[in-house]
Amino acid sequence: MTNDRLQKKIEKITNLPTLPEIVPEIMRIINNPGSSSGDVANTISHDPALSTKILRLANSAFYGIPRSIASINNAIVILGFKVVGTIVISLTVFDMFPSDKKNDLFNRRAFWRHCTGCGLLCRFLAEKISTSFPFDAEEAFCAGLLHDIGKVVMEQYMHDDFHKALLFAKNNHIPQYNAEKETLKYTHADVAGWLTSNWDLPLHLQLPMIFHHEPLSAKSCNAMVNLCHIADGLCYDLKLYVDEEDSPPKLDKTAQTRLCLSDADIEQVKTRLADELDKVDLFCGIAS
Repeated sequence: MTNDRLQKKIEKITNLPTLPEIVPEIMRIINNPGSSSGDVANTISHDPALSTKILRLANSAFYGIPRSIASINNAIVILGFKVVGTIVISLTVFDMFPSDKKNDLFNRRAFWRHCTGCGLLCRFLAEKISTSFPFDAEEAFCAGLLHDIGKVVMEQYMHDDFHKALLFAKNNHIPQYNAEKETLKYTHADVAGWLTSNWDLPLHLQLPMIFHHEPLSAKSCNAMVNLCHIADGLCYDLKLYVDEEDSPPKLDKTAQTRLCLSDADIEQVKTRLADELDKVDLFCGIAS
């Protein structure tokens, strides 16, 4: 990171958050053309808690599979390598920052609900423009789910700074991102950039965390960044925010144009999520 203040903060942190070993191992297996569903299942089976959550999610209305999935191997065969890979990333990150941690200024349960809603909006938007952009809908969901990870990292590891920015945002009725810039000289997007540089995630998951507030600054994966930028803003229209006093982030309307999304497309996606809000609570309930 080039931000000196952030770098000094980071150097003082012990027990830095790192992805569990199972995540890069699963990613390596999935990206190997010679891998089988059994290879993936065997690795996942070493984590019983994760295996249980994957099966609960696979058998839930979240995916709507019209048949019972009895094993991890069956889940992989039915859902596919990529879907299971994004599920593994999503569930492990949830575990790293549990939603039951109490705080008067920052409601983690509401935070994860916002992130899950953003993920579903990304999935729905990706499906809407699939003929023009070769998005994988589940990777879009994962990108949306993780977009604000820098916030929960700040809340856990840079507690005083984070609360200072939160209070400034509330008192001045401005978006949190702008409050962070003004009071801290670094943002949750900067923190996400630092964090994910150690996580070895693919760029289409990493860059939306860093540039979802400034999509024009992204040098690659622009479409996924724009997708998360739009979905994040739509969450506020649907009252999927962490606090009802939160000011919505500034929306770059050209992001919609760049993805060839019409106003009618946006309204249809908002209506779809409004009709399927139970999926947000379902995913959060299983993940947490």
